[in-house]
Amino acid sequence: MRARGTDVTTRELAEAAEVAEGTLFRVFDDKESLVREAIAAALDPGDFIDELGSIDLGLPVEERLAAVIRAGVARMADLALWMALLHRQRGAAGGDGAVGKHAGWAQRQEATRMLVRVQLQRILEPDAARLRHSIDAVIAMLEASLTGAIMQSADRLRQGQDVRDVDPDLIVDFFLHGALRPAEATH
Repeated sequence: MRARGTDVTTRELAEAAEVAEGTLFRVFDDKESLVREAIAAALDPGDFIDELGSIDLGLPVEERLAAVIRAGVARMADLALWMALLHRQRGAAGGDGAVGKHAGWAQRQEATRMLVRVQLQRILEPDAARLRHSIDAVIAMLEASLTGAIMQSADRLRQGQDVRDVDPDLIVDFFLHGALRPAEATH
């Protein structure tokens, strides 16, 4: 599905799953439900949550945030791909689409968001006293910065322009230190 999108055939899906094509239809009613569930599985945050959970709290905050941003950039780029496939499927399904038919979609998204926030709180907590703003505010701005960087890349891709890799260290530097040069030391 990653390579072919919703144009993938059930034969190709069966080959990728290493099962007979008929086996797919013993589990799924139709190709649409199979594709919908494949996308839902791809959107599962388990590996991302585990990656955030493995960030060493003994690292300096700059390194912890760089690890968060690297993981977040990879996750959001993957999400953008799968969401595009989901929206294509939704259009092909006549408008009511996969999201509406997928029970608990909004609840699953909110649960994921909360799991990520718990990990971000854990990662930022060792430096809470150094933060100028509450951890919740810092998390909200971190999410906005990351989302903005990904959206910029997605826009460039849609316009047929070269996509620039998101530099996690640059985002961390801007996030922690802003755009101004540090004041020069007085002599």
